[in-house]
Amino acid sequence: MIEEKDKIGKAIETQDEIDLFEIIGILWKRKKLIILITITITVLAIVYSLVATPVYKATAKIIPVSSQRSTFSIPSELIGIAGMFGLGGTAGGAEIIKAVLGSRELAKLVIKKQDLKRFIYPKVWDEKTGEPKVSPEKIPQDDEIAELFLKNFLKITENPKEKTIEISVIFPKHSTLSAIVANEVIDSLQTILNQKAYTNAKRNRLFIEEQVNIAKKNLQMAEDEFREFQEKYNAVAIDKQMEESIKLYAELVGMLSEREVKLGVLKKITTPDNPEAIALEHEIREIKRKLKELEEGQKKADLKGYVLDPTKKIIIPIENVPNLAIEYIRRRRELEIQNEIYKVLLTSLEKAKIEEAKEDVSFQVIDYAYPPRYRFKPKRKLIVAVAFTSSLLLGIFLALLIESIDKRKKQQS
Repeated sequence: MIEEKDKIGKAIETQDEIDLFEIIGILWKRKKLIILITITITVLAIVYSLVATPVYKATAKIIPVSSQRSTFSIPSELIGIAGMFGLGGTAGGAEIIKAVLGSRELAKLVIKKQDLKRFIYPKVWDEKTGEPKVSPEKIPQDDEIAELFLKNFLKITENPKEKTIEISVIFPKHSTLSAIVANEVIDSLQTILNQKAYTNAKRNRLFIEEQVNIAKKNLQMAEDEFREFQEKYNAVAIDKQMEESIKLYAELVGMLSEREVKLGVLKKITTPDNPEAIALEHEIREIKRKLKELEEGQKKADLKGYVLDPTKKIIIPIENVPNLAIEYIRRRRELEIQNEIYKVLLTSLEKAKIEEAKEDVSFQVIDYAYPPRYRFKPKRKLIVAVAFTSSLLLGIFLALLIESIDKRKKQQS
């Protein structure tokens, strides 16, 4: 039994040796075919690598700046409200930056600034003059151009270890242009980040800033009216007690305005059943109740009153007060109210700016792009090496295939 196995093993070894020598003989026999295929394909690859349009790649590197999120601070003002309850959370700085880099908005901005459509679609626009070479209906839309730019010319790569983002721009024939566009992407990224409200703090700041502008106009109008009244009638000071009453009323109205604006912010970023919103509504009702008590508590049935502000329906129960003094009180009260509202909003705006700085989405440039000296594509050595190896294997395969076909024909005949 053992002797039979030894014989079989020797037979297999002999057969392998015979097959190996046979293959070598076939390859030697067909060496001209193999050499011809290898040289032809390799030469073609060399020619292609020499005449192919050179493509250049320029790369810039940025690093997102870590943001400090606010938590459970400023409980009585108009900022950071979403952060206080963990609602309306925004994506991290790196995620936002990557999203903006991959957006059509950024691509369209870059293309417009550098007039890149003629380089992206050279068959549609003349590269030198920028004039279209096709009829208007065949000209691509801005979104199509932006998508092609993002797909073929802009590459965004994140390095998790270094926590950096690489911005690479690839352009054929123009090495300098690739660097210019890469740096333009960075500038456009900063522009879009500055324009957009990507954090709750920024949205709060924009809302309060709008209210401040409105309050400022109202205050200026009240100041102008009060000054005109004083200049026209040479008005004198009114009773100190009435001044204090008006001041108290103005403070209550200021508190009411503060909480109404704060509630407006909450309604924009939270749900109606938010505990803070419910508490604010309760405070607003309570302030209105106190205002009503102040107005009606001064009212007596046997005392004449004067309607100073039809919108608020405030009746000051003063008997025999000259109409001029009443008008003075009305204008002075309006001025106090608008001034109080403006001061409250200004304080809130300053704090909102601080919170916005903590949550600011920003980045620092580690490396700006520079014009590359060497082409990115085609890689000549790699093309020639791959072509040589592939053509050699192809020649060997064809030689064995042809020899196998010849053997079958001889056997059949």
